Amino acid sequence: MFSAFSTQHATLLAIHLPDNVIAGSWCLGGFALAGILMWFGAWRIRDEEIPRVAILASAFFVASQIHVRLPVGTAHLLLNGLLGVILGRRALLAIPVGLFMQMVLFGHGGWTTFGLNSCIMGLPALLAWLLFDGTRRVPWFTRSWFRSSLIAFCSLVFLLSLIYSATILMTNQVNYAGEPDLSWANFITFHTGTLALAFALSGLAAWAERRLGQGPEFSVGLLVGEMAVLATVSLNSLVLVFGGLEDYGALALFVFVVHLPLAVIEGIVLGFTVGFLARVRPEMLGFN
Repeated sequence: MFSAFSTQHATLLAIHLPDNVIAGSWCLGGFALAGILMWFGAWRIRDEEIPRVAILASAFFVASQIHVRLPVGTAHLLLNGLLGVILGRRALLAIPVGLFMQMVLFGHGGWTTFGLNSCIMGLPALLAWLLFDGTRRVPWFTRSWFRSSLIAFCSLVFLLSLIYSATILMTNQVNYAGEPDLSWANFITFHTGTLALAFALSGLAAWAERRLGQGPEFSVGLLVGEMAVLATVSLNSLVLVFGGLEDYGALALFVFVVHLPLAVIEGIVLGFTVGFLARVRPEMLGFN
């Protein structure tokens, strides 16, 4: 499995769609949607907002150079969730700028897929902004039980996603044509024993977080960071499956599994970052 992917499709393991892998109609649609998103991001922008957008675009660019080596290639931090939390809809401007710099300077992505890559990164950033803003406005935002519930939910989503995806990979061939066989994945993931273990580990994670004494912003940041990565990888996989010039079904699933640990890492990074900003610069997060 690993050798087949590493020799032919290693470049697709990163969340940067290259040229000559996606149908032309999808690429044109990506440019159209990216243009709409950039217009929305730039709508009524103020002069004093531009430096912050530029700084976060630079941070987004630099983060892409921090790679985690894997047996079949490398993966890097995305940080589009962080941009969404801090910049809001202005992240729809910062992300294309960062992607353009990555493409021109390091060859990440492709010219024809630039619009699609901007959408794949930009839409989850928009989701992160809405999710963070909506969650922190709920009446029980500061309650300990709410914080613990978010930690447990994030842990449960990660564990079940990992089990489900890994089972599909182990029970299907790499060159499998057509729809993958989900029977074993459904059976193992939703087995009573598996669910009980997942719930127990999720509860343990919530207990450990409470012992650390983090503020409520950490749990929200963990949720937003994890969901942003999962949304990004899901969009990337959907484009590969439905818009690819070849059958990339198995590869898309493999990309999803590879990036599951990254979802946890980014969630933790965003959780600590949001917690720190809430203490020293709350206005950056929209707190009054």
